[in-house]
Amino acid sequence: MKKHLALTLLVLTIFWSCKKEVPANYVLLSGNINNTKGGELTISSLNGYSKSLNVKDTGTFSDTLFIEENGLYNVRFGNVRFAPYLSQGAKIHLEVDEKQPSSTLQLSGDNADLNNYFAYKAGKNFDFMMDREGSYKVEESVFETKITDFQKDLESRLNAIQNLPEGLKEKELRALNYGRLNKKSGYERMYGYLSKNREFKASEGFLKEIEALTYDNGDDYLYSSDYQRMVGQNIQNIAYAYYQKDSLPYKEATAKALSGINSEIIKNAELFKSISMRLPMSKDKETDLNDFLSASTNEKHIAAVKELFESLKVLDEGQPSPEFVNYENYAGGTTSLDDLKGKYVYIDVWATWCGPCKYEIPFLQKVEEQYHDKNIHFVSLSVDKQEDKDKWKSMIAEKELGGIQIISDNDFNTDFVNNYKIRGIPQFILIDPQGNIVQANAPRPSDEKLIDLFNELGI
Repeated sequence: MKKHLALTLLVLTIFWSCKKEVPANYVLLSGNINNTKGGELTISSLNGYSKSLNVKDTGTFSDTLFIEENGLYNVRFGNVRFAPYLSQGAKIHLEVDEKQPSSTLQLSGDNADLNNYFAYKAGKNFDFMMDREGSYKVEESVFETKITDFQKDLESRLNAIQNLPEGLKEKELRALNYGRLNKKSGYERMYGYLSKNREFKASEGFLKEIEALTYDNGDDYLYSSDYQRMVGQNIQNIAYAYYQKDSLPYKEATAKALSGINSEIIKNAELFKSISMRLPMSKDKETDLNDFLSASTNEKHIAAVKELFESLKVLDEGQPSPEFVNYENYAGGTTSLDDLKGKYVYIDVWATWCGPCKYEIPFLQKVEEQYHDKNIHFVSLSVDKQEDKDKWKSMIAEKELGGIQIISDNDFNTDFVNNYKIRGIPQFILIDPQGNIVQANAPRPSDEKLIDLFNELGI
């Protein structure tokens, strides 16, 4: 009997010991966002992790994130953008004012000191970019001092943090250097733009550090957003060279540039970013999907893109269009998509801050004039923020914009934009008189194919 009891106790001890050793593979994330109407908060990483959380109109949210590995994850909600360190088993809470994210973001819970450092870093970068004149419209030596002091301040704060995760400090120090170099890489362009001196060139040797960079460090790519941006810019430069030198279509030039990347991590990540942007706007989604599948070796990316492909089928020709309801109309009152049934509807999704959008305005005005009193409504849907509504109204008056001018209820985060899977603007949408999709990514006004389409439909 004693032997049986001893054996039973031994088995139970082993069971509970094993049970205790199983680590939690999740993060408990909660928060309170002030001055918000609510919306979608996203958490993602280039390793393929992606999740969306619902933030109530009270600004509160709470969710469980199942992550496979510890590391930096991008958090996005309106103006709130930063990359905290998430570790399995951690409990993290954030407090922030959406209207003033750079000065109000605070984190508590596990790794609080480290994550408040990342919040400070994000705010400091945001302020640097928002003050473009103060940051970039300065002499070269002053700029060098600015970005060096910027880096030293963050290094000092990082060095003061105790008990950092293993290996993180070394990665972050490299990331801070990439941050300085990324700012430096934009100096010539920004100074030339702000000083209205397009021919401006920095002194000889100014870009020497950047020219000496290698672009095949997969670990740094996954860790540093600045290194990611510089890698992406380098790929664009190579693609543009192929486009000019070999007269390749830009899609093929980009594919050729991506094929030359040595790091499998970087190649897969750039392929994933490219297809995620291109697929919702593609005229031949199946071909683009198959091209991606033949080039990528990342199973998570492949699964995510296949899911995106399937989700886009609701935007095929003949499917009912996503709707917008009671958007403010510049002419007064509100407008819903249902109000426009009976005619074709050509929608320009744009914003006052969007350069390519403004480029299309004269072409759109010409098309509107040509099809005045025809069987079609022209709708310009602004995704400007509500706080920028006066800018929207001023531009309509200044440019004498015609058609139906409306503004979304929640800028780019409105359901209509999300349901159309819009990743960039301008995007033009054509809907038939019954409210069904003709083309979710219709030709732009500057494209002669738009008139061919209108003629084909007998508009």
